Amino acid sequence: MVRRLFHSWLATLCLGAVGGWLASKVGWPLPWVIGSLLSVLASRCGGYLVPEVPRGRQLGQLIVAVTIGCHFTWPVLQQVFMNLGVIVTAILLTLLLAVLSVLVLYRWGVAFATAFFALMPANSTEMVHLGRQRQGDASFIAAAHSIRLLLILLAVPAAATFSGSHAIMAAKAPVLWPWLATILLAGWLVALVFKRFDLPNPWTFGPFLVCAIVVGGNDLSVSMPDWMSGFGQLLIGCALGSTFDRSFFRRAPAFLSKVLLLLIGSVIATAAAAWLLGRLLGIPSLSLALGMMPGSAPEMSLTAEALGLSVTLVTAMQIIRMVLIQSACLPLYGWLERTVEAKPNLEVEP
Repeated sequence: MVRRLFHSWLATLCLGAVGGWLASKVGWPLPWVIGSLLSVLASRCGGYLVPEVPRGRQLGQLIVAVTIGCHFTWPVLQQVFMNLGVIVTAILLTLLLAVLSVLVLYRWGVAFATAFFALMPANSTEMVHLGRQRQGDASFIAAAHSIRLLLILLAVPAAATFSGSHAIMAAKAPVLWPWLATILLAGWLVALVFKRFDLPNPWTFGPFLVCAIVVGGNDLSVSMPDWMSGFGQLLIGCALGSTFDRSFFRRAPAFLSKVLLLLIGSVIATAAAAWLLGRLLGIPSLSLALGMMPGSAPEMSLTAEALGLSVTLVTAMQIIRMVLIQSACLPLYGWLERTVEAKPNLEVEP
């Protein structure tokens, strides 16, 4: 019985909770995400292969999406609409940096289809699917997206937090359980509809849509209780950590090293572009940087919330980035492939 318990998903949650608690004690940013991720990752790489929590990632994304969506008040949404031109410009810069990285990886001997879909900062599942259809190496594409999320999640919140660029924190809105229960239930139902029609990131974008309608439409002032938000972050961290083990890091180390090097350069260039754009337009550079980062909307938005920055701006940029890149992906791939005269059957050296 005890042996079964240690090899069940309850062990994963316990490991994640310990890691999150330790990270919170040392003051690390997003402790319940990063602490749980690192503890589960360390366990699996050490040979103790704890399993993924069933439906844990979906539930965690739902809770965190509603936590973020509670910031979607109508006045804040109006500010986002007023800055839509800036948002699109910043996202186009992110796309340009991704294209440059793709071309460099291709020149380093990686098949064009694999290089393109591995470095496009869009939904990883969709990129793997599209890459497989075009003779790209699906396992390498999936590995590259895992490395991208891991790098950005570990590096960006820490850099943002310890940069000293904290804003004044607004007073926390009250916890209104009738409204929260309604939003959570509606978010879950809309996420199922999104999933039914194969829309990207259903467990994040579905609840975001509900929050924009319910919170923004009624100009609510409501927030998620800290313990529930922390539990959602814990589930996400455990899910992310469960995707790694020893074999992942042993697979094609040359390819992963190239991807990691390009991703580091892309993160630095994105931060520099956000700083320059912020100085030119008089918009907080850190908010722009978090919105432009080719990471994941929930984690970047949670970082903005923790620093007292514009959560809605960051979230809007992440959503528009995802939609824009998903829409432009195939036309851009076709044009670039013709331009560089790619050879789809080129093999990657492990």
